[in-house]
Amino acid sequence: MFFSLVARRTKRTLICLKRSVVYGAALTLCLTALLLFGCLLLTDRDALQLSDFLLLIVLIFLPAWALFFILDIKKYGLKIFHSFDEDIIGEAFTSFSKSSARFEDGLLTFHSGDFRGALDIFTDMDTGSYKMTREEQGVLSFFRGRCYQIMGLYPNALLCYEKAMENGFSIDELPLFISRCYSETGDTDNAVNELRKLLDTDHKYSSRARYEIGMIYVRLDDGETALKWFEEAIERREDYAEALGGAAVAHTMLKRIDKGEEYFRLALLNNIENDQEFMNYFKKIQAAVILRRRDSYLKR
Repeated sequence: MFFSLVARRTKRTLICLKRSVVYGAALTLCLTALLLFGCLLLTDRDALQLSDFLLLIVLIFLPAWALFFILDIKKYGLKIFHSFDEDIIGEAFTSFSKSSARFEDGLLTFHSGDFRGALDIFTDMDTGSYKMTREEQGVLSFFRGRCYQIMGLYPNALLCYEKAMENGFSIDELPLFISRCYSETGDTDNAVNELRKLLDTDHKYSSRARYEIGMIYVRLDDGETALKWFEEAIERREDYAEALGGAAVAHTMLKRIDKGEEYFRLALLNNIENDQEFMNYFKKIQAAVILRRRDSYLKR
């Protein structure tokens, strides 16, 4: 294992060295041209020797190369190949190829929050002009799918996820992403079926599946069915705090304001994730239900 890690780190170092050559050469060309132009203006042309010119190039290039190499290798930290998502990407895009360099550009763009820009890069790579392994094609399709999903283009995301799986790509989060895309396109049956496959298995997100199904029905404004799934999750203590939060929302949707408040407090006491976001969402649902009930009362 140790020698394997050393070999992989050495390969990453060589990749960074190779990439830095381009930037170092570009900077050297610019600076050399400026210095040469200055020398021609200030000194006698006959005094300029070829050896001096070559020495100048070397003296500029080596520090420039070293500078760009340090800046490039620094962003990887303790990671072996990729600056982000190395556990997802695995051994894909780890060669000296053009596709690996281009993918890294897309990955950095993706994690900068420019999902449109990242999608453009990943889509350009998927045109067939880049040579990729089956594993790399799976990884690329997955990241295209993530871009589409984040941008709200769910049918496109589903197509990309399907292509990723056809090429052998699989991570624990993928069924959740697929289910959410189905849900957003109105395909409730497929959304629920994707999550049912995880129930009572050893899958990493098996304990979250009932909560996720409940949230599908919350988005459909079906509080009764949603509550059924949340109560099952609470009874099994699966994703407990999130299930309590879901039950708080479902009870409120069913106009059980006091019961909703009770579960709301329990969810916060059990350290629900993203508590501020949950509080805002719950209060929004509660305010809408109270307003509807008040309007209904005034119309009588």
